[in-house]
Amino acid sequence: MKKSVLAPAILIISMMMFPANASAAFWLDIVKEFVAGGIKTIVMPKKITNPLAAAESKPAPETPKSSAEPTPQDIYDALNKLNNACQDIGKHVPCSIGEGRGLSTGMARDKALAKARIEMANNMGTYVKNNTKVDAQSDMDEAGVFKETENFLTKGELKTEQLVSGAQQYMIYTYIDEAGTELNKGKSVYVTTVVMVMNPEIFSKALWEASKNKSLSEQIIRESRKGVVAILRTAIKKK
Repeated sequence: MKKSVLAPAILIISMMMFPANASAAFWLDIVKEFVAGGIKTIVMPKKITNPLAAAESKPAPETPKSSAEPTPQDIYDALNKLNNACQDIGKHVPCSIGEGRGLSTGMARDKALAKARIEMANNMGTYVKNNTKVDAQSDMDEAGVFKETENFLTKGELKTEQLVSGAQQYMIYTYIDEAGTELNKGKSVYVTTVVMVMNPEIFSKALWEASKNKSLSEQIIRESRKGVVAILRTAIKKK
């Protein structure tokens, strides 16, 4: 994300109080506010790029903030870190991010949800293949669920709806694209991003470990695998 001069940027934000001795994982505190619904709709100033286009973004400051609530830049940095963490965590704890644009929050949300579901199905397919290679049959896959699922995926016999039947919305956030709104002659252009996961509790634990720059613990990986096996077994039965 490029550094920018921030104009008044918050449209609707609930007060978020952070202690003066906030930890280095300030971004995770912000994410928790999104999950709790504390942050609603934000306005993205013209000079701030999309949070998901974060390859060259400036890292969020690791020092505590002096203000009582995060700045818009803090929020965008936190969303960048969440996106990067999700890509990393997703190798072991399936998650997906979908983005949608629209002239209403409802339209943007529906598009984002649809994309997140498709992305989750793709990620589940990748997860199945990765686990089939290293663990075709173990105590975590007693009935060869990964192998059987991969067989159905290869034949195209499992639908997206079946693969993501256990997915849940972890968090959702919306911003108003200020530049897009200007091009649209002042009519608001909303951009909504949805994060979907298979197990919110396990994902939260994984996020916490990611915020500490730790590798995922074997316990989290095993809990995630166990949950995914159960979901895939159900999907196979409904095929």
